[in-house]
Amino acid sequence: MTPHPALSRQPRELVQLAGEWRGGVPDGGTWVEEKLDGVRACYVAGRLLTREGVEIGGVGHILHRIGGMERAAGVSLFIDGEFMVAGDYLRTLSHIGHGAGAREQGTFHLFDCLTEAEWRANDCDRPLYQRKAMLAGLVEAEAAGPVSWEWREGTHGREPEEAALSLVPDIWCATQADVEAEAARIWARGGEGVMVKDAEAPYRRLRTNAWMKYKRNGWATRKVA
Repeated sequence: MTPHPALSRQPRELVQLAGEWRGGVPDGGTWVEEKLDGVRACYVAGRLLTREGVEIGGVGHILHRIGGMERAAGVSLFIDGEFMVAGDYLRTLSHIGHGAGAREQGTFHLFDCLTEAEWRANDCDRPLYQRKAMLAGLVEAEAAGPVSWEWREGTHGREPEEAALSLVPDIWCATQADVEAEAARIWARGGEGVMVKDAEAPYRRLRTNAWMKYKRNGWATRKVA
């Protein structure tokens, strides 16, 4: 089997990876998003891949919508996010395990975007807040364009019930207490935790503390005096 071209290029990682948040917030606050309990995925070169480079099948509805985003952008894109089927981790794994034979389902939850050229060069110095604004604008442009309401060939208008794309919301937390309160709110409804992100940081295909995860079984298990 010929490997995906992304796998034969340096650096080894396909996506930017996070460290672990252990408290503390910069002066002025920090960017926070929910950490979804799905499978990390990225779109590049017309395919949806796991962070390990496994191609995800049964996602024609997602690729169709991203095609509209690329037409709106006028360039090929790299999009980072989380793939989930029915909001359930085990169902998501089962779907991926079916490979090309998987039926169409699932949502790609988007949280970052750069051009494919920037991704291949591992050279995107635009800060997160600009990249997320670009992503939000492309999602909006695609939704307003004809590709969002035209029937896909062979579907006769029948699409999966789940939304193909979803933009991950973000909030600004001014203090450590704000971050912990947001994490507690997400845990209370069964969520996994939060991502604490540096809004000014570039995107690099390596593990970095520019993004930090805060999960219930991590630093949150510390004893509080």
